[in-house]
Amino acid sequence: MTTPRICIVGGGVLGAAVAYHLCEAGCTNIVIVERTGIACGASGRAGGFLAKNWSDSKSVGQLSTASFLLHEKVAEKLRQEYNIDVMYRRVTTLNISLKEKTTTTPQRKSDTLPKWVTGDVFKEEILGTEATTAQVHPGLLTNGLVRVVESKGGRVLIGKANGFLFETITTHTEKDHHHQTAPVQASKLLLENQDPVEADIFILTLGPWTYQAATWFKDSVSFKPNISRQLDCIQGLKAHSIVFKGNQPTEPYAFFLNYVTSANGIIDPEIYPRPNGDIYVCGFGEQTTQNLPDDANHVSINETSCDKLKEIAIHVSSTLKDANVEVRQACYLPISPDGIPLIGKLYGLENVYIATGHSCWGILNSLETGHQLAQLIINGQVSPILNTCDPARFSKGS
Repeated sequence: MTTPRICIVGGGVLGAAVAYHLCEAGCTNIVIVERTGIACGASGRAGGFLAKNWSDSKSVGQLSTASFLLHEKVAEKLRQEYNIDVMYRRVTTLNISLKEKTTTTPQRKSDTLPKWVTGDVFKEEILGTEATTAQVHPGLLTNGLVRVVESKGGRVLIGKANGFLFETITTHTEKDHHHQTAPVQASKLLLENQDPVEADIFILTLGPWTYQAATWFKDSVSFKPNISRQLDCIQGLKAHSIVFKGNQPTEPYAFFLNYVTSANGIIDPEIYPRPNGDIYVCGFGEQTTQNLPDDANHVSINETSCDKLKEIAIHVSSTLKDANVEVRQACYLPISPDGIPLIGKLYGLENVYIATGHSCWGILNSLETGHQLAQLIINGQVSPILNTCDPARFSKGS
């Protein structure tokens, strides 16, 4: 039996996860087309926090719960079978409150905090235990999944996708509601200054750059205007992060902060110690936009935001005062209008699928998204999760 030729456009964690699960199911004729490099966007710059049961939506909650459990299984398989360490571990997650300015001498309020938290924490709350929260290094995970795909015959192609060639399935005689012969399918992915990629199935995992693909359909399939609306609805949300390097505390904790500024405002950065001694700190999201640079490595950095993250981290732990901030960075997260991911077949096309719009939970939900999409492609299996995340809900611009 000949396996389908599959082209995945986008080399972030979602593209890697879909490719991995397709390979696990025996579909190894895969090419991942990536403009810049594997995990060059949020998939290489995110914190990698995982929560089992933090979603308010039932179906998305099922996605998160299943993906949370899958992270541990996949991390163990990567370690045992491929000698790939993705820094997965369970963690205790705390919400801690501090004031930017205090006139009192810092005093420890609780023995439950790790000793390296030296700031004057006036309130703390357990948000998750090791049964419900964990962490992973997203860059290592994404690259690890791609390594597995490559080991099974898949390949990565660096190139800029800029459109599709389409064809109508002429053996189909029914008419769709636009009174055109249906269905339509993509036949080739067009690349700038390179030969096109022919495939039987195309999967768009473009993250916050998804909106840029809307023009591929507006011009080429004029009688299917609703296709582009499923892509053009995605925007990017910029967030900043820094990484302290080397010989820092490695206890399995994650911290969500309520940081009271001197102007009595509250900001909410997050701090994640990693098993290798790094300390990852993130925060300061900006307005959503569709004005993204073409190259994920050229996302502009607000140095003031990075400086503030460093200041807050040192306030939380004075041990960081002399630590080296090796990484200062920003990335964009893909945001959907209703806060629910888009996972499934694009309405109006027979062989183009999409996975995007996961916001800050892209790393968490990546593995189960890959599994769900692989099952849809291979077996036509539509779960309640996919019903909720169906891209067709935006096909009429609603």
